[in-house]
Amino acid sequence: MKRTIDEKRNRLMEIIKERGIVIRDVTLSSKKKSKFYYDIKSIVGEPEGAALIGQVMLAAILKVEPKTRSVGGLESGAIAIATAIVCSSFLLEPTYRVSGFFVRKNIKDYGLEKTVEGIVQNPVAVVDDVITTGKSVLQAVSALRIQGISEINIVSVIDRETEENLLNQNKTQFHSIFRHSEFADYIDSKLDQ
Repeated sequence: MKRTIDEKRNRLMEIIKERGIVIRDVTLSSKKKSKFYYDIKSIVGEPEGAALIGQVMLAAILKVEPKTRSVGGLESGAIAIATAIVCSSFLLEPTYRVSGFFVRKNIKDYGLEKTVEGIVQNPVAVVDDVITTGKSVLQAVSALRIQGISEINIVSVIDRETEENLLNQNKTQFHSIFRHSEFADYIDSKLDQ
C-alpha cells in the first residue's frame, strides 16, 4: 500500500524520536548550550530516513513553490538532504524534477574555484536539517544572490523555534517540516528520566 505524505511525515517523526534526538549536554553551531540535539544527519544517512526526508521535503518544497528547479544549501549539512530530495524527484514527472547544489563555506584555491557547486536554476530551495539561528542558510542565500539567483525559499526539517532565529528577525520567509514544539513534550519526558 502506498503511503500518503502525511503518513510519511508521521513515520519520519517516529524515526526522529527513536533515533534522531540525543539527550545530553551539547554546544550547537550557534555556540549556545542545549540539553538535547537533533541528529538529523544520522537519519538521512540510513535508507528509510533518507527516503522519507527526501519525499517529505520535496512535497513541502513543491507546495511552497511548484516551479522549484534546484535544491541545496551550505556544506556539509545540506548535502545529504539535498541529495535525498534530488533522488526522490526522479520518481516524479520531469517537470517536477529538481537538480542539486551546495555552497562552500570557503572557496577552494584549486580546480574551478567555485563557491556554489552543482546545478542552480531559479527558483531555488535552500534546505537545512535544523534551523536554530538560521546563520548557515543565510550564508547560502547570500552566496546564491551573488550568483544572480533571486527566487529563493528556505525549507528545513526542524525549526528549533528560538528567539535567536535571524530568519524571524529579518522577516525572511521559511518553512519547516517539523517544529520543536512538536517534540518538546517527548524531549521533556526524556530529560526527566
